[in-house]
Amino acid sequence: MFILAGLIALAVRYVRLAVRVWREPERAPDTAQSLSIRIGIGGGWVLTRGVVVLAAHWVFLAIAMIAATVGEGASGTGRPAEPWLVIALSGAAGVLLCWLLIVPIAMFNRPRFLVVPYLRDRCRL
Repeated sequence: MFILAGLIALAVRYVRLAVRVWREPERAPDTAQSLSIRIGIGGGWVLTRGVVVLAAHWVFLAIAMIAATVGEGASGTGRPAEPWLVIALSGAAGVLLCWLLIVPIAMFNRPRFLVVPYLRDRCRL
């Protein structure tokens, strides 16, 4: 239960971060520095440019884990009930899509509509 609460907290934190970075350009350097500490030099700007995809990743992960946990409890068999399994697999597919989207954002700033508007001209990594 604590893991689910942690995932929900991370999802909410990153959605708030995405909204703030999208609206307030002065937050970008601090966010980039904060994220670069976690993944290495240069990676902070990649994640700052793709903060929307990063936030979506945590939301999809939380949805998948919640659906799997609730579905398992609802079925009582140790395997998620059918509708919950579909929701969990859809969440997992969303996580995979987010991982696939961060690569073109990092390398080419594409798709443009997912890149923070004032960072769209920032080149590569």
